[in-house]
Amino acid sequence: MKISKIIAPGETILYKPKLSKWAYLNLGRLIRNLTTTIFISDKRFFHSYGWVHRHAHEIIINKVESILVEQNLWGRLCNYGSIKVSGTGAGTIVLRYIKRPIEFQRQVRAIQGARTNSENDK
Repeated sequence: MKISKIIAPGETILYKPKLSKWAYLNLGRLIRNLTTTIFISDKRFFHSYGWVHRHAHEIIINKVESILVEQNLWGRLCNYGSIKVSGTGAGTIVLRYIKRPIEFQRQVRAIQGARTNSENDK
């Protein structure tokens, strides 16, 4: 799905995580990953996947409570992992085979910090 069809007017994409090459090892995973859209904007974290049956989840960026990064030995060596994003009233979104998961976590926290600072300046 094209991100330009998803974002709201005035919304800016600040980070777009990539899937690891390990995410494409079998046909089912390949189809799911080819239909996956993930981005972090100045307003929300968005994740959608699916071709026939579409699943879309989003969490408003200042409602993100926790970001859990899980990496096994191969994930640490090849720099990929799973991420669990929990939000207030939004449940948990699980992303698997994300390249540079610590960078994802850092980006969300930086965006939240920037939003908090800009709201405090008002």
